[in-house]
Amino acid sequence: MKNNISVIIPTYHNTDLCVVHVREIMNSIVVPDEIVVVDDCGDPAVKDRLAELPKNTKVIYARINEDIIWNYNGACNLAVWLSHGEFISIEDVDHIPLRDAYKNALGVLEDESISRVTFGRNWVPIKDVLEKPFEEWQPYGKLGPNQMVTIIRRDVYLKLKGQDERLCGRYGFMAYNWAASYRKLGIRSKQVGQFYIVKDAEEQGMKRGMSLKNRQIYRENANSPALHSPHGILNFTYEYCVL
Repeated sequence: MKNNISVIIPTYHNTDLCVVHVREIMNSIVVPDEIVVVDDCGDPAVKDRLAELPKNTKVIYARINEDIIWNYNGACNLAVWLSHGEFISIEDVDHIPLRDAYKNALGVLEDESISRVTFGRNWVPIKDVLEKPFEEWQPYGKLGPNQMVTIIRRDVYLKLKGQDERLCGRYGFMAYNWAASYRKLGIRSKQVGQFYIVKDAEEQGMKRGMSLKNRQIYRENANSPALHSPHGILNFTYEYCVL
Protein backbone atom coordinates (compact mmCIF):
# COMPACT_ATOMS: atom_id res chain seq x y z
CA MET A 1 0.00 0.00 0.00
CA LYS A 2 1.27 3.48 -0.83
CA ASN A 3 2.31 5.77 2.00
CA ASN A 4 -0.44 8.22 1.07
CA ILE A 5 -1.34 9.78 4.41
CA SER A 6 -2.31 13.39 5.05
CA VAL A 7 -2.08 14.39 8.72
CA ILE A 8 -4.34 17.24 9.83
CA ILE A 9 -3.85 19.13 13.10
CA PRO A 10 -6.27 21.83 14.24
CA THR A 11 -4.73 24.20 16.79
CA TYR A 12 -5.89 27.27 18.66
CA HIS A 13 -3.52 28.67 21.32
CA ASN A 14 -1.01 25.88 21.80
CA THR A 15 2.02 26.87 19.75
CA ASP A 16 4.75 25.01 21.66
CA LEU A 17 2.85 21.73 21.68
CA CYS A 18 1.90 22.05 18.00
CA VAL A 19 5.56 22.48 17.05
CA VAL A 20 6.57 19.39 19.05
CA HIS A 21 3.70 17.44 17.48
CA VAL A 22 4.77 18.26 13.92
CA ARG A 23 8.42 17.59 14.72
CA GLU A 24 7.66 14.14 16.12
CA ILE A 25 5.44 13.21 13.17
CA MET A 26 8.45 13.75 10.93
CA ASN A 27 10.40 11.24 13.05
CA SER A 28 7.85 8.46 12.47
CA ILE A 29 8.85 5.13 10.93
CA VAL A 30 6.46 5.96 8.09
CA VAL A 31 6.51 9.68 7.38
CA PRO A 32 3.21 10.98 5.98
CA ASP A 33 3.06 12.66 2.58
CA GLU A 34 1.96 15.96 4.10
CA ILE A 35 1.02 17.65 7.36
CA VAL A 36 -1.73 20.27 7.34
CA VAL A 37 -1.91 22.55 10.38
CA VAL A 38 -5.00 24.76 10.69
CA ASP A 39 -4.74 27.65 13.12
CA ASP A 40 -8.32 28.27 14.25
CA CYS A 41 -7.82 32.05 14.64
CA GLY A 42 -5.42 31.39 17.51
CA ASP A 43 -1.79 32.33 18.08
CA PRO A 44 -0.34 33.43 14.69
CA ALA A 45 3.21 32.78 15.96
CA VAL A 46 2.72 29.08 15.19
CA LYS A 47 3.32 29.78 11.48
CA ASP A 48 6.84 31.15 12.00
CA ARG A 49 7.70 28.47 14.54
CA LEU A 50 6.67 25.71 12.13
CA ALA A 51 8.56 27.38 9.29
CA GLU A 52 11.77 27.09 11.34
CA LEU A 53 11.52 23.30 11.69
CA PRO A 54 13.74 21.09 9.51
CA LYS A 55 11.36 19.22 7.20
CA ASN A 56 11.32 15.85 5.48
CA THR A 57 7.76 16.19 4.18
CA LYS A 58 5.42 18.94 3.02
CA VAL A 59 3.91 21.13 5.75
CA ILE A 60 0.89 23.28 4.89
CA TYR A 61 -0.22 26.06 7.23
CA ALA A 62 -3.71 27.55 7.08
CA ARG A 63 -5.25 30.24 9.27
CA ILE A 64 -8.97 30.84 9.77
CA ASN A 65 -9.62 34.57 9.97
CA GLU A 66 -12.80 34.52 12.07
CA ASP A 67 -12.80 33.48 15.72
CA ILE A 68 -15.83 31.16 15.57
CA ILE A 69 -16.68 29.47 18.85
CA TRP A 70 -14.61 26.26 19.00
CA ASN A 71 -14.57 25.76 15.25
CA TYR A 72 -12.74 22.44 15.44
CA ASN A 73 -15.08 20.89 12.89
CA GLY A 74 -14.58 23.64 10.32
CA ALA A 75 -10.81 23.51 10.85
CA CYS A 76 -10.76 19.75 10.17
CA ASN A 77 -12.89 20.13 7.05
CA LEU A 78 -10.63 22.90 5.75
CA ALA A 79 -7.55 20.75 6.32
CA VAL A 80 -9.10 17.85 4.41
CA TRP A 81 -10.02 20.24 1.58
CA LEU A 82 -6.39 21.38 1.36
CA SER A 83 -4.96 17.85 1.59
CA HIS A 84 -4.49 15.15 -1.04
CA GLY A 85 -3.97 11.85 0.80
CA GLU A 86 -6.01 8.71 0.30
CA PHE A 87 -5.93 8.37 4.09
CA ILE A 88 -6.64 11.23 6.49
CA SER A 89 -5.11 11.19 9.96
CA ILE A 90 -7.08 13.57 12.19
CA GLU A 91 -4.96 14.45 15.23
CA ASP A 92 -5.83 16.78 18.08
CA VAL A 93 -2.87 19.04 18.83
CA ASP A 94 -2.35 17.26 22.17
CA HIS A 95 -2.32 13.74 20.64
CA ILE A 96 1.13 12.74 19.38
CA PRO A 97 1.59 9.43 17.51
CA LEU A 98 4.08 6.79 18.57
CA ARG A 99 6.76 6.09 16.01
CA ASP A 100 4.96 3.06 14.53
CA ALA A 101 1.39 4.45 14.56
CA TYR A 102 1.14 5.14 10.82
CA LYS A 103 2.93 1.91 9.90
CA ASN A 104 0.48 -0.13 11.99
CA ALA A 105 -2.54 1.74 10.65
CA LEU A 106 -1.53 1.19 7.04
CA GLY A 107 -1.15 -2.51 7.74
CA VAL A 108 -4.72 -2.67 9.11
CA LEU A 109 -6.11 -0.63 6.20
CA GLU A 110 -4.81 -3.17 3.71
CA ASP A 111 -8.09 -4.88 4.59
CA GLU A 112 -10.44 -2.85 2.40
CA SER A 113 -13.41 -3.74 4.58
CA ILE A 114 -11.97 -1.56 7.36
CA SER A 115 -12.64 2.14 6.86
CA ARG A 116 -10.94 3.73 9.84
CA VAL A 117 -8.40 3.08 12.57
CA THR A 118 -8.53 4.37 16.15
CA PHE A 119 -5.80 4.34 18.76
CA GLY A 120 -5.37 3.62 22.44
CA ARG A 121 -3.63 6.39 24.38
CA ASN A 122 -0.91 6.76 27.00
CA TRP A 123 -0.94 10.11 28.75
CA VAL A 124 2.23 12.05 29.43
CA PRO A 125 2.75 15.36 31.28
CA ILE A 126 3.29 18.55 29.32
CA LYS A 127 6.60 19.19 31.12
CA ASP A 128 8.07 15.98 29.68
CA VAL A 129 6.80 16.70 26.20
CA LEU A 130 8.17 20.23 26.02
CA GLU A 131 11.46 19.65 27.84
CA LYS A 132 12.59 16.09 27.09
CA PRO A 133 13.36 14.11 23.92
CA PHE A 134 10.65 11.73 22.75
CA GLU A 135 12.55 8.67 23.99
CA GLU A 136 12.44 9.97 27.57
CA TRP A 137 8.70 10.59 27.78
CA GLN A 138 7.21 8.53 30.59
CA PRO A 139 3.57 7.42 30.26
CA TYR A 140 1.55 7.78 33.45
CA GLY A 141 -1.54 5.79 32.49
CA LYS A 142 -3.70 4.46 29.69
CA LEU A 143 -6.90 5.82 28.18
CA GLY A 144 -9.32 4.46 25.60
CA PRO A 145 -9.52 5.88 22.07
CA ASN A 146 -10.71 9.36 21.17
CA GLN A 147 -13.30 8.96 18.39
CA MET A 148 -12.03 12.11 16.65
CA VAL A 149 -8.36 11.04 16.58
CA THR A 150 -8.49 8.58 13.74
CA ILE A 151 -7.06 7.56 10.39
CA ILE A 152 -9.92 7.36 7.94
CA ARG A 153 -10.21 6.74 4.22
CA ARG A 154 -10.79 9.95 2.29
CA ASP A 155 -13.77 8.55 0.41
CA VAL A 156 -15.41 7.57 3.71
CA TYR A 157 -14.81 11.07 5.14
CA LEU A 158 -16.63 12.44 2.10
CA LYS A 159 -19.49 9.97 2.50
CA LEU A 160 -19.84 11.21 6.07
CA LYS A 161 -20.06 14.72 4.57
CA GLY A 162 -17.04 15.67 6.61
CA GLN A 163 -17.59 17.01 10.10
CA ASP A 164 -20.77 18.96 10.75
CA GLU A 165 -19.75 22.61 11.16
CA ARG A 166 -23.16 23.44 12.58
CA LEU A 167 -22.03 21.62 15.70
CA CYS A 168 -19.30 24.13 16.52
CA GLY A 169 -18.91 24.16 20.26
CA ARG A 170 -17.15 21.52 22.32
CA TYR A 171 -15.65 18.97 19.96
CA GLY A 172 -16.76 16.09 22.19
CA PHE A 173 -20.29 16.55 20.92
CA MET A 174 -18.94 16.12 17.39
CA ALA A 175 -17.45 12.78 18.41
CA TYR A 176 -20.86 11.52 19.51
CA ASN A 177 -22.38 12.77 16.28
CA TRP A 178 -19.75 10.99 14.21
CA ALA A 179 -20.34 7.76 16.12
CA ALA A 180 -24.00 7.98 15.10
CA SER A 181 -22.99 8.57 11.49
CA TYR A 182 -20.63 5.57 11.53
CA ARG A 183 -23.53 3.37 12.54
CA LYS A 184 -25.77 4.76 9.79
CA LEU A 185 -23.16 4.00 7.13
CA GLY A 186 -22.10 0.65 8.61
CA ILE A 187 -18.48 1.81 8.83
CA ARG A 188 -16.08 -0.80 10.17
CA SER A 189 -13.31 0.37 12.50
CA LYS A 190 -10.36 -1.24 14.28
CA GLN A 191 -8.18 -0.06 17.15
CA VAL A 192 -4.40 -0.47 16.90
CA GLY A 193 -1.27 0.91 18.50
CA GLN A 194 -1.14 3.99 20.65
CA PHE A 195 -0.81 7.75 20.73
CA TYR A 196 0.57 9.87 23.50
CA ILE A 197 -1.96 12.34 24.88
CA VAL A 198 -0.68 15.37 26.76
CA LYS A 199 -3.30 15.08 29.46
CA ASP A 200 -2.49 18.15 31.52
CA ALA A 201 -2.24 20.59 28.60
CA GLU A 202 -5.62 22.23 28.17
CA GLU A 203 -6.13 24.39 25.11
CA GLN A 204 -7.84 27.70 25.67
CA GLY A 205 -10.34 26.60 23.07
CA MET A 206 -11.75 24.02 25.47
CA LYS A 207 -13.24 26.90 27.46
CA ARG A 208 -15.29 28.20 24.53
CA GLY A 209 -18.83 27.02 25.15
CA MET A 210 -21.45 25.22 23.05
CA SER A 211 -24.70 27.02 22.32
CA LEU A 212 -28.13 25.60 23.09
CA LYS A 213 -28.86 25.71 19.35
CA ASN A 214 -25.87 23.49 18.65
CA ARG A 215 -26.94 21.06 21.35
CA GLN A 216 -30.31 20.84 19.59
CA ILE A 217 -28.62 20.21 16.23
CA TYR A 218 -26.49 17.49 17.80
CA ARG A 219 -29.55 15.68 19.12
CA GLU A 220 -31.29 15.95 15.75
CA ASN A 221 -28.26 14.65 13.87
CA ALA A 222 -27.68 11.77 16.26
CA ASN A 223 -31.32 10.61 16.13
CA SER A 224 -32.20 11.38 12.51
CA PRO A 225 -31.93 8.59 9.91
CA ALA A 226 -30.12 11.11 7.68
CA LEU A 227 -26.42 11.86 8.12
CA HIS A 228 -27.10 15.53 8.82
CA SER A 229 -30.25 17.35 9.81
CA PRO A 230 -31.36 20.11 7.39
CA HIS A 231 -29.83 23.32 8.75
CA GLY A 232 -27.45 25.94 7.42
CA ILE A 233 -23.67 25.78 7.65
CA LEU A 234 -21.02 28.10 9.07
CA ASN A 235 -18.80 30.05 6.72
CA PHE A 236 -15.37 31.50 7.25
CA THR A 237 -12.43 32.89 5.29
CA TYR A 238 -8.88 31.60 5.45
CA GLU A 239 -5.35 31.93 4.11
CA TYR A 240 -2.81 29.18 3.57
CA CYS A 241 0.71 28.50 2.35
CA VAL A 242 3.31 25.72 2.10
CA LEU A 243 6.05 26.29 4.68
